[in-house]
Amino acid sequence: MIFDHNLNNERPVNLVRIVAEELLPSVMKKLGVEGTEENREDILALALNSIPTKYVTTEQGKQYAQLIEVYKLQYETDITTALTKASIKVMRRPRGSK
Repeated sequence: MIFDHNLNNERPVNLVRIVAEELLPSVMKKLGVEGTEENREDILALALNSIPTKYVTTEQGKQYAQLIEVYKLQYETDITTALTKASIKVMRRPRGSK
């Protein structure tokens, strides 16, 4: 949920990260990725490194929420694709595997 983020303390804010964090649990569940913190962190890092960032600044939480929703609608497919690719990489070689 977008309101789980403490947006007033984070400036500038990367909208891609917020949307990716929202979509990550459903992508992991759909692909059957074990929900460990390491897997979550690795998938998020890989995905975020493959997607251009989108930083914004504003003073009002309502404006953040609107920006996030617009950005989510525009780029949800790209972010979901990046999360899916990252999940597959992590499943093939999870952290700690030899």
